[in-house]
Amino acid sequence: MNGFSKAIAALLPLLLAAPALAGDYHKGATLACAQCHVMHFSQTHGYNANGTGFFTPLGGAQPHTFLLRDEVNNLCLACHDNNAFAPDVYGPNNSGNEPTSIRLAGYLNRVGDVTSGFESQGHTLDSLADAPGSSPLWSADDENGAGKGLNCVNCHHQHGSASGVTGGNAYRNLRTRVGNVTTGAPGYVDYAVGTNDLTKDVFERGASDYDEAQVDWNEPDTSASAIASYCAGCHSNFHGALGGTQVGGAPDGPGGAYEEFIRHPSAGVNIGAIGGGHSSLTVYNARTNKVKVMSALGVWNPGGANDVTPTCITCHKAHGNGNAFGLIFRSGSGTKTENGDSNGTRLENLCAQCHVQASAFVGP
Repeated sequence: MNGFSKAIAALLPLLLAAPALAGDYHKGATLACAQCHVMHFSQTHGYNANGTGFFTPLGGAQPHTFLLRDEVNNLCLACHDNNAFAPDVYGPNNSGNEPTSIRLAGYLNRVGDVTSGFESQGHTLDSLADAPGSSPLWSADDENGAGKGLNCVNCHHQHGSASGVTGGNAYRNLRTRVGNVTTGAPGYVDYAVGTNDLTKDVFERGASDYDEAQVDWNEPDTSASAIASYCAGCHSNFHGALGGTQVGGAPDGPGGAYEEFIRHPSAGVNIGAIGGGHSSLTVYNARTNKVKVMSALGVWNPGGANDVTPTCITCHKAHGNGNAFGLIFRSGSGTKTENGDSNGTRLENLCAQCHVQASAFVGP
């Protein structure tokens, strides 16, 4: 066993002892400054008195801003790509601490990445492109500085989630303001672990906090979605009517039911709640492999009448996957994958999760 392997072995008990909670690393007692920062940019050994102990190698020959050990994306991926002691968020090969998980967020790609293909498969590290649907137009270098593309801390808080406004922690250390949202009250995506709390946005069962089977989405506000509001910080034009609502249309017809959709709703409209063939709860509940939806009652399988609601993560992997736009081509049968499932091959498989009109594309 070489020195690096010994260092990793020494670190593992510390990592395993920490609670596996989505917003509880990089904060509080687990905020280990030396994992990311270095005082003199000259470190050649660990912090134990005999020189042992894990430390992230220094990136490049020159110091980096904020006393960082490397540029942001390189530094994050030093732990979060191909390391058994941390979640693997990069590329289709999941070799992190949950190698059998179907990652809820999928995986990132990077500019110049030859394994993931092209940039439109999801969030692309180092990309200088304008965020699709941003209004006003927003690109990562607006925040990071000229020529500095998308990095992990454009979406996640590197020092951990904050507590306070809603009495909880932000799920996955998500920032409270992203993209064009720079003022106003912070927006939290809260979560509960082990025992569900319907006032929180996310429920983690606790056995694994990355596997999609262990995570579901509540709907504390039946007229809104916290994750949709978060996504809208960069992708505002994809959300709701021209006025910016998340519902997707305008009241129309008897009783003011939402009918004239001009955007796919990301909140406020339950599957099967509106007539005319828009969606069918019967169709959705018939799927063995279901896409994720929000539930105000905390019941997702089968979904309850006038309860389950689609939102952004219903159709997209937050980090991305092997499909265009990170879409989840899930036919409803076969083996689940981060791209959808083994029988899902096209967009219509996703549409057929809820819509009768696409029923011809249901997997065998």
